[in-house]
Amino acid sequence: MSDGDIPPVADLLARAVSELGGAQRDGQVQMAEAVAQAFATGEHLAVQAGTGTGKSLAYLVPAIARAVAADAPVVVSTATIALQSQLVDRDLPRLVDALADTLPRRPTFALLKGRRNYLCLNKIHSVPDEDPTDAGQEELFAPAASSALGRDVARLNQWASDTETGDRDEVRPGVPERAWSQVSVSARECLGAARCSYAVDCFSEKARAKAAEADIVVTNHALLAIGAIAEATVLPEHDFLVVDEAHELTDRVTSVATGELTPGPLGVAVRRAGRLLTPELTQRLEASVATFASAIHDAQPGRIDYLDDELATY
Repeated sequence: MSDGDIPPVADLLARAVSELGGAQRDGQVQMAEAVAQAFATGEHLAVQAGTGTGKSLAYLVPAIARAVAADAPVVVSTATIALQSQLVDRDLPRLVDALADTLPRRPTFALLKGRRNYLCLNKIHSVPDEDPTDAGQEELFAPAASSALGRDVARLNQWASDTETGDRDEVRPGVPERAWSQVSVSARECLGAARCSYAVDCFSEKARAKAAEADIVVTNHALLAIGAIAEATVLPEHDFLVVDEAHELTDRVTSVATGELTPGPLGVAVRRAGRLLTPELTQRLEASVATFASAIHDAQPGRIDYLDDELATY
């Protein structure tokens, strides 16, 4: 398929605006044509669009046109869940319907989040392995808190049998992080498709498979950063990328690329490791954690870009 099979982006935008009941805006047309030109030439483009420009359509229309013409995905990255929801639940469905008759084929789209955002079937069907001695967890075992947590987890288990996506954002009303952590895993905790008994039905794997076939893949800045930094492939191979809410990108990438080490989690690690280690090794670990906690307490607040000799020994 070639660009000659696709109508000019200005015509597609006019069709979309007409079908969606909007009004033609000069800034929106200029932005859409600039985005289309950037896709065609491979040049980077930065756009500052004021309120009322209609920037979502201004980049989605040329993105759809490029994806269909090149038969290659365009990734759209956002900073907020609200914008993700707007694109996937409202803008893209309406836009696909509006443009389907003018394009050689009907465009497709998918939403892709980090694994932690999807319910884990293996964890739901496994026996919980909670440590009531974990730092910061004691309050969970008070009768009232435990009851509230238990109700949330029970509701999530019920939801697990009904949901088609396993996406946390579909849980209404939402649940606290400590409840969600009982039914989800991080990428590091995941067993992997080759080892997991529930790989065929895995919600995260299904989302990735759908994204691999989509023309437009909507994701977030954090997952975009992980894809750039990590060795594992988390996003479909792509040559075209739109970064919306780009003013948030630096902070999100920094957050993903930054490691945080505090005495609390170290204490939890020592208690858990103590079940497997000799008393001598456990005592040495406890002493190191205590010394580290003291050093952190006395240090100046801020980011540590390098470890001095004192910290490196702990």
